[in-house]
Amino acid sequence: MKNFALLICVLLASFSTSLAISDDHIELPVFGGVETFACDFVDGKGMDDLMKVTKKWDKWADKIHSVAYTGLVLSPFYYDALDADFYWVGFSSSFREQAVAQAEYEAKGAKMQADFDSVYSCKSHSQLAWVRVRDESGPTDEGIVDFSACAMLPNASQQDLSAADTKMNAFLTKIESSARIYRWYPMQGNETNGADFYQASWSGSFEEKGVNTDKFLQNGGVQLRDSLYGPIVKCSGGPSANYIQVGSSEG
Repeated sequence: MKNFALLICVLLASFSTSLAISDDHIELPVFGGVETFACDFVDGKGMDDLMKVTKKWDKWADKIHSVAYTGLVLSPFYYDALDADFYWVGFSSSFREQAVAQAEYEAKGAKMQADFDSVYSCKSHSQLAWVRVRDESGPTDEGIVDFSACAMLPNASQQDLSAADTKMNAFLTKIESSARIYRWYPMQGNETNGADFYQASWSGSFEEKGVNTDKFLQNGGVQLRDSLYGPIVKCSGGPSANYIQVGSSEG
Protein backbone atom coordinates (compact mmCIF):
# COMPACT_ATOMS: atom_id res chain seq x y z
CA MET A 1 0.00 0.00 0.00
CA LYS A 2 2.86 2.39 0.72
CA ASN A 3 4.21 2.09 -2.81
CA PHE A 4 0.79 2.53 -4.40
CA ALA A 5 0.15 5.59 -2.25
CA LEU A 6 3.55 6.94 -3.24
CA LEU A 7 2.67 6.44 -6.89
CA ILE A 8 -0.51 8.47 -6.47
CA CYS A 9 1.49 11.17 -4.66
CA VAL A 10 4.08 11.47 -7.38
CA LEU A 11 1.47 11.74 -10.10
CA LEU A 12 -0.40 14.41 -8.17
CA ALA A 13 2.86 16.22 -7.39
CA SER A 14 3.89 16.15 -11.03
CA PHE A 15 0.43 17.39 -11.92
CA SER A 16 0.65 20.31 -9.51
CA THR A 17 4.25 21.43 -10.03
CA SER A 18 5.25 20.71 -13.61
CA LEU A 19 2.20 21.84 -15.58
CA ALA A 20 1.80 24.62 -18.02
CA ILE A 21 -1.45 25.98 -16.60
CA SER A 22 -3.83 28.25 -18.47
CA ASP A 23 -7.55 28.87 -18.29
CA ASP A 24 -8.32 26.10 -20.76
CA HIS A 25 -5.33 23.76 -20.83
CA ILE A 26 -3.54 21.56 -18.30
CA GLU A 27 -0.71 19.27 -19.37
CA LEU A 28 -0.92 15.97 -17.52
CA PRO A 29 2.20 14.14 -16.31
CA VAL A 30 3.53 11.44 -18.61
CA PHE A 31 3.32 7.98 -17.08
CA GLY A 32 2.43 4.41 -17.95
CA GLY A 33 2.89 0.77 -17.04
CA VAL A 34 5.97 -1.47 -16.92
CA GLU A 35 6.09 -5.22 -16.46
CA THR A 36 9.36 -7.05 -15.86
CA PHE A 37 10.32 -10.73 -15.90
CA ALA A 38 13.57 -12.07 -14.43
CA CYS A 39 14.55 -15.15 -16.46
CA ASP A 40 17.25 -17.79 -16.86
CA PHE A 41 18.07 -19.74 -19.99
CA VAL A 42 17.30 -23.46 -20.00
CA ASP A 43 20.26 -25.77 -20.52
CA GLY A 44 21.78 -25.44 -23.97
CA LYS A 45 19.96 -22.22 -24.85
CA GLY A 46 21.25 -18.64 -25.04
CA MET A 47 20.69 -15.16 -26.39
CA ASP A 48 20.72 -16.21 -30.06
CA ASP A 49 17.87 -18.62 -29.36
CA LEU A 50 15.93 -15.91 -27.56
CA MET A 51 16.35 -13.48 -30.44
CA LYS A 52 14.92 -16.05 -32.85
CA VAL A 53 11.80 -16.38 -30.71
CA THR A 54 11.42 -12.62 -30.23
CA LYS A 55 11.34 -12.13 -34.01
CA LYS A 56 8.40 -14.51 -34.12
CA TRP A 57 6.80 -12.70 -31.16
CA ASP A 58 7.17 -9.32 -32.89
CA LYS A 59 5.13 -10.54 -35.87
CA TRP A 60 2.63 -12.21 -33.53
CA ALA A 61 2.17 -9.01 -31.48
CA ASP A 62 1.49 -6.93 -34.61
CA LYS A 63 -1.39 -9.26 -35.49
CA ILE A 64 -2.83 -9.94 -32.04
CA HIS A 65 -2.42 -6.89 -29.84
CA SER A 66 -5.05 -4.17 -30.18
CA VAL A 67 -2.99 -1.75 -28.05
CA ALA A 68 0.59 -0.47 -28.10
CA TYR A 69 3.18 -2.58 -26.30
CA THR A 70 6.98 -2.50 -26.56
CA GLY A 71 9.27 -5.31 -25.43
CA LEU A 72 12.93 -4.96 -24.44
CA VAL A 73 15.50 -7.55 -23.43
CA LEU A 74 18.02 -6.39 -20.79
CA SER A 75 21.32 -8.22 -20.25
CA PRO A 76 23.27 -7.37 -17.05
CA PHE A 77 26.53 -5.46 -17.69
CA TYR A 78 27.59 -3.84 -14.41
CA TYR A 79 26.31 -5.80 -11.41
CA ASP A 80 27.17 -6.95 -7.92
CA ALA A 81 25.26 -10.24 -7.91
CA LEU A 82 23.80 -11.82 -11.03
CA ASP A 83 20.15 -12.54 -10.20
CA ALA A 84 19.06 -13.56 -13.71
CA ASP A 85 20.51 -14.26 -17.13
CA PHE A 86 18.31 -11.55 -18.65
CA TYR A 87 15.22 -9.45 -18.00
CA TRP A 88 12.19 -8.92 -20.20
CA VAL A 89 10.75 -5.40 -19.85
CA GLY A 90 7.41 -4.52 -21.42
CA PHE A 91 6.22 -0.92 -21.71
CA SER A 92 2.64 0.29 -22.08
CA SER A 93 1.45 3.88 -22.38
CA SER A 94 -1.27 3.38 -19.75
CA PHE A 95 -2.38 0.79 -17.24
CA ARG A 96 -5.48 0.09 -19.29
CA GLU A 97 -3.33 -0.73 -22.31
CA GLN A 98 -1.07 -2.87 -20.14
CA ALA A 99 -4.08 -4.83 -18.91
CA VAL A 100 -5.48 -5.26 -22.43
CA ALA A 101 -2.13 -6.50 -23.79
CA GLN A 102 -1.78 -8.97 -20.92
CA ALA A 103 -5.34 -10.24 -21.36
CA GLU A 104 -4.82 -10.71 -25.10
CA TYR A 105 -1.63 -12.65 -24.47
CA GLU A 106 -3.33 -14.85 -21.89
CA ALA A 107 -6.17 -15.58 -24.31
CA LYS A 108 -4.20 -16.09 -27.53
CA GLY A 109 -0.54 -16.59 -26.67
CA ALA A 110 -0.32 -20.21 -25.57
CA LYS A 111 1.64 -21.38 -28.63
CA MET A 112 3.83 -18.28 -28.48
CA GLN A 113 4.55 -18.91 -24.81
CA ALA A 114 5.53 -22.51 -25.57
CA ASP A 115 8.24 -21.16 -27.87
CA PHE A 116 9.50 -18.88 -25.10
CA ASP A 117 9.38 -21.72 -22.56
CA SER A 118 11.66 -23.78 -24.79
CA VAL A 119 14.36 -21.12 -24.33
CA TYR A 120 14.01 -19.82 -20.76
CA SER A 121 12.17 -20.02 -17.46
CA CYS A 122 11.23 -16.97 -15.40
CA LYS A 123 11.32 -16.66 -11.61
CA SER A 124 9.62 -13.30 -11.08
CA HIS A 125 7.02 -11.08 -12.72
CA SER A 126 6.60 -7.52 -11.46
CA GLN A 127 4.41 -4.52 -12.23
CA LEU A 128 5.66 -0.95 -11.92
CA ALA A 129 4.65 2.52 -13.02
CA TRP A 130 7.00 4.58 -15.15
CA VAL A 131 7.06 8.37 -14.80
CA ARG A 132 9.03 10.51 -17.22
CA VAL A 133 11.56 12.89 -15.66
CA ARG A 134 13.49 13.92 -18.79
CA ASP A 135 13.41 12.70 -22.38
CA GLU A 136 14.22 15.14 -25.15
CA SER A 137 15.35 12.68 -27.81
CA GLY A 138 13.05 9.66 -27.57
CA PRO A 139 13.88 5.95 -27.24
CA THR A 140 16.54 4.08 -29.19
CA ASP A 141 16.43 0.49 -30.37
CA GLU A 142 19.46 -0.45 -28.28
CA GLY A 143 21.87 0.97 -25.73
CA ILE A 144 22.59 0.84 -22.00
CA VAL A 145 20.46 1.71 -18.97
CA ASP A 146 21.74 2.56 -15.47
CA PHE A 147 19.54 1.93 -12.43
CA SER A 148 19.60 3.44 -8.94
CA ALA A 149 17.39 2.49 -5.99
CA CYS A 150 16.09 5.54 -4.14
CA ALA A 151 14.27 6.15 -0.86
CA MET A 152 12.59 9.40 0.13
CA LEU A 153 14.03 11.01 3.26
CA PRO A 154 11.81 11.95 6.22
CA ASN A 155 9.81 15.15 5.70
CA ALA A 156 10.71 15.30 1.99
CA SER A 157 7.79 15.69 -0.39
CA GLN A 158 7.13 14.89 -4.02
CA GLN A 159 6.82 18.65 -4.57
CA ASP A 160 10.43 18.98 -3.38
CA LEU A 161 11.45 16.25 -5.80
CA SER A 162 9.66 17.90 -8.72
CA ALA A 163 11.27 21.26 -7.95
CA ALA A 164 14.72 19.63 -7.88
CA ASP A 165 13.96 17.89 -11.19
CA THR A 166 13.12 21.21 -12.83
CA LYS A 167 16.50 22.68 -11.85
CA MET A 168 18.44 19.53 -12.80
CA ASN A 169 16.70 19.28 -16.16
CA ALA A 170 17.63 22.90 -16.91
CA PHE A 171 21.25 22.10 -16.07
CA LEU A 172 21.28 18.98 -18.27
CA THR A 173 19.85 20.97 -21.15
CA LYS A 174 22.47 23.68 -20.65
CA ILE A 175 25.35 21.18 -20.88
CA GLU A 176 23.66 19.49 -23.86
CA SER A 177 23.28 16.13 -22.16
CA SER A 178 21.16 13.61 -24.04
CA ALA A 179 20.37 11.55 -20.93
CA ARG A 180 16.86 10.12 -20.80
CA ILE A 181 15.64 9.77 -17.22
CA TYR A 182 12.62 7.87 -15.91
CA ARG A 183 11.47 6.68 -12.50
CA TRP A 184 9.87 3.30 -11.91
CA TYR A 185 7.52 3.03 -8.92
CA PRO A 186 6.93 -0.52 -7.62
CA MET A 187 3.33 -1.70 -7.55
CA GLN A 188 2.92 -5.51 -7.58
CA GLY A 189 5.32 -8.43 -7.26
CA ASN A 190 8.29 -6.37 -6.09
CA GLU A 191 10.67 -6.80 -3.17
CA THR A 192 11.67 -3.18 -2.71
CA ASN A 193 14.14 -3.59 0.18
CA GLY A 194 13.37 -0.05 1.30
CA ALA A 195 13.36 1.61 -2.13
CA ASP A 196 10.49 3.96 -2.96
CA PHE A 197 11.42 4.10 -6.64
CA TYR A 198 14.08 3.09 -9.14
CA GLN A 199 15.67 5.71 -11.34
CA ALA A 200 16.59 4.61 -14.86
CA SER A 201 18.97 6.64 -17.04
CA TRP A 202 18.98 5.52 -20.67
CA SER A 203 21.76 6.06 -23.23
CA GLY A 204 21.79 4.97 -26.87
CA SER A 205 25.34 3.63 -26.69
CA PHE A 206 28.34 3.28 -24.39
CA GLU A 207 29.92 6.31 -26.07
CA GLU A 208 26.83 8.43 -25.49
CA LYS A 209 26.79 7.38 -21.85
CA GLY A 210 30.48 8.27 -21.51
CA VAL A 211 30.07 11.67 -23.17
CA ASN A 212 27.10 12.53 -20.95
CA THR A 213 29.02 11.43 -17.84
CA ASP A 214 32.04 13.58 -18.77
CA LYS A 215 29.82 16.63 -19.34
CA PHE A 216 28.10 16.06 -16.01
CA LEU A 217 31.35 15.73 -14.04
CA GLN A 218 33.21 18.55 -15.78
CA ASN A 219 30.42 21.08 -15.24
CA GLY A 220 29.79 20.51 -11.55
CA GLY A 221 26.93 18.07 -11.90
CA VAL A 222 27.85 16.05 -8.82
CA GLN A 223 27.85 19.12 -6.61
CA LEU A 224 24.53 20.31 -8.05
CA ARG A 225 22.98 16.86 -7.68
CA ASP A 226 24.05 16.64 -4.06
CA SER A 227 22.68 20.09 -3.24
CA LEU A 228 19.36 19.49 -5.00
CA TYR A 229 18.62 15.90 -4.07
CA GLY A 230 20.70 15.36 -0.93
CA PRO A 231 17.96 16.69 1.41
CA ILE A 232 15.23 14.77 -0.45
CA VAL A 233 16.29 11.25 -1.41
CA LYS A 234 18.99 8.71 -0.72
CA CYS A 235 20.00 6.69 -3.77
CA SER A 236 22.36 3.77 -4.13
CA GLY A 237 24.12 2.98 -7.38
CA GLY A 238 22.57 -0.09 -8.91
CA PRO A 239 23.21 -2.34 -11.89
CA SER A 240 23.57 -1.40 -15.54
CA ALA A 241 22.27 -3.46 -18.44
CA ASN A 242 22.54 -3.58 -22.19
CA TYR A 243 19.12 -3.32 -23.77
CA ILE A 244 17.69 -4.13 -27.16
CA GLN A 245 14.16 -3.51 -28.35
CA VAL A 246 12.90 -6.84 -29.61
CA GLY A 247 9.53 -5.79 -30.94
CA SER A 248 6.42 -3.72 -30.50
CA SER A 249 2.80 -3.45 -31.51
CA GLU A 250 1.21 -0.16 -32.46
CA GLY A 251 -2.34 -1.16 -31.52
